[in-house]
Amino acid sequence: MLILSISTVYSKNDNFGVDYVFEPYMVNGQWMIKDTMILNVPGEPLVPYKAATILLPQGAELKDVKVKHGKPIVQRGFDLPWGQPPCTFSDTPVKVGKNEAIYNSNNLYPNKLFEVVGVEYFRGFGILYINLFPVQYMPKSGTVHFYSKLTVEVQFGKGMKNKLYRGLKADKAAVADMVDNPEVVRTYDDGVSPLQTEEYIIITNDTMQSTFQQLADWKSCFVNGTGVYTVSWITSNYSGVDNPEKIRNFIIDKYTNNGTLYVLMGGDVAAVPYRGFYVSTGGYTDSDMLADMYFAHLDGSHNADGDSRYGETNDNVDFYAEVAVGRAPCQTVTEAQNFVNKVIAYEQMDKPERVCFHQSRVQPGNSPDSRCLAYNCDDYIPGGYYIDYLFEENGTVSKTVWRNAWAAGPIVVVHIGHGNTNVYHINYEVGGTVSWYNSDCSSLTNTFFPWTTSVACISGQIEANDCLAEAYVMDDCGAIGALYNDNYGWFNTANACMYSGEFCEMEVRACWDDGFEKLGDLLNRSRYYMASSAQSNSYYRWCFYERNLVGDPETPCLTMRECGPPLDTVTIENPSNGQTVSGTVNITVSYTGDIDEVQFYIDGTWKYTDTTAPFSWNWNTTTYSEGNHTIRVDGYVSGTFADDHEITVNVDNVPDYEVTITNPTNGSTVSGTVTCTAESNCDFIRWYIDDVFVYEDTAAPFQYSWDTTQYSDGSHTVRADGFCFGDEDNVKATDTVTCNIGSDPCLGTTILLLFVLFGYAGILRRR
Repeated sequence: MLILSISTVYSKNDNFGVDYVFEPYMVNGQWMIKDTMILNVPGEPLVPYKAATILLPQGAELKDVKVKHGKPIVQRGFDLPWGQPPCTFSDTPVKVGKNEAIYNSNNLYPNKLFEVVGVEYFRGFGILYINLFPVQYMPKSGTVHFYSKLTVEVQFGKGMKNKLYRGLKADKAAVADMVDNPEVVRTYDDGVSPLQTEEYIIITNDTMQSTFQQLADWKSCFVNGTGVYTVSWITSNYSGVDNPEKIRNFIIDKYTNNGTLYVLMGGDVAAVPYRGFYVSTGGYTDSDMLADMYFAHLDGSHNADGDSRYGETNDNVDFYAEVAVGRAPCQTVTEAQNFVNKVIAYEQMDKPERVCFHQSRVQPGNSPDSRCLAYNCDDYIPGGYYIDYLFEENGTVSKTVWRNAWAAGPIVVVHIGHGNTNVYHINYEVGGTVSWYNSDCSSLTNTFFPWTTSVACISGQIEANDCLAEAYVMDDCGAIGALYNDNYGWFNTANACMYSGEFCEMEVRACWDDGFEKLGDLLNRSRYYMASSAQSNSYYRWCFYERNLVGDPETPCLTMRECGPPLDTVTIENPSNGQTVSGTVNITVSYTGDIDEVQFYIDGTWKYTDTTAPFSWNWNTTTYSEGNHTIRVDGYVSGTFADDHEITVNVDNVPDYEVTITNPTNGSTVSGTVTCTAESNCDFIRWYIDDVFVYEDTAAPFQYSWDTTQYSDGSHTVRADGFCFGDEDNVKATDTVTCNIGSDPCLGTTILLLFVLFGYAGILRRR
């Protein structure tokens, strides 16, 4: 793929293009292309499609999409198979014949080379989803048209910046790894790092708060800041139509302002409420499917129409996760303590190079073949790993065999088979059905805890009391995390690994092929692969909603952790990032570990070295220009560089000039000669009467003698403008008062009183 040129400054109708090159191969008479999926419509030809992910420039609004192509390669003699209907793992599949109207026609199928799925946002980055169809089929003549290259042309205009955009370097790196045109990341501006970071937060109730604080303290060795918050505090301090929305708004706040990446729901649904989604497909409806993605996918509301149903097809559902969410389904302090202890112990364990891929039949005679999930997953496992193929086809998978497989210490157990809330099949037909129940988990003896994933129905229904996923994770042995289904799992009549199995496969791919080893990250990465399908297909949407993580989202499954002595770090405590400073600033630095020397830099230039704690330096900002400047400190241990920290501050040494007229006062009545006075920190004052310049005073105290007899009675304005020497043309500050010229009301009263008195005296004399 090749990204064409695009400017970082664009007009209302700019455009760019992305080239897609395809190399086909055949598998069982079916056209296959690397990194494509199969369009499966029952009765219609199976053709590949590419889910293209194209990054839009920052603030771009999509206007139009076109696809250009050259002359196709035309080949004849193909009889492409047709799609079969989906089926839940609880139903009996029914096969359908081909659509005769389509197969007796020479109209191209599909009749288009692309379809626009929509624009999704990941951490404020706009991503355009397009399904490309490089293969078109003319069924009647068996002719295939193959396009080895398709060019997507995107036209866009000026739009709005997404409110979830942070501009962090980590966000840019993440989105660059997700899209087909990573060069467009350069059109996005840089953000400011949070002043206080909490990458990992736990939400729990008041009873379990102190217990989960132990886990947060452990995590603080590996993440940049942690926090434990209670549901009662959140719901008292954040708005929302109900408690789930208040919790989500809290997470949005933490994501936006504190750099949060991981959220652990520390409690069962009674302690930490959930949001139920509405989904309907294939004759089944779930109006309250527990979907913790509501707390991870933060764009929009998931309820665009504002009714009581979340997650409907018209609700503008967000399919990209900004944060990773997991749930510790604890109900008591004892359960919380066991969970915390298990996570801390697991993270310190050496991780084995062993995996277990299970298979039980999902239909009689193993048709369709359910071993496909294991075979698909093992493509992603590195060489040197031992793969335990625990297949019913190789002999009955008894409970003893199952326990031994877990005791062997695999890093993951991938399960395929039927299931229900508190049970799933580990064997279906060969030697009889063997069911594994919640109560069987206590018989496990494994000392290493794998994470586990399954296609089974309902075995991850957290809102039930209690599901199999919870039993595995809450057991002293069992699993460290479970990615199971809240409701029915789905497969295809001809492919046991379609739909739910694809999510399991993508979780394995995310872990080993993509390097997303943290449990919450590998779940989000698998959803990324399935997002386009979930937007356009209701069966995939069902599977997308119901995948939840029972376990800690920040826990890595490939790396052993050690929380030893504190790292050697330096942090600028004063001033703070983004602060406005002036004069002499005392830069103070905190440190951890064995830091014994700190070097201070301004705008990348060394200024001072302090070798005695507490480390500080006085910076005279008056010798620097107004505006932004960087402060960086480098920490050293015995002469060896250990860490650095950089912030940006705004230097503002221009004083805030003021002018205040102290006489006359606003609204007063004046007469005769009035001494106008003003207080100011400016160099000189220019006086104005009714906006006409009358006098300039170049020394304090600033005064002007105003002869009001030269003005008419009535309202007049007195204005004083402050100026500085060397900048005589620019007013620095001003003040205006309005006063009234006229006879003194007190004098008028006196004259009237005298008139009355003298008049009265005259009357007496005449008598």
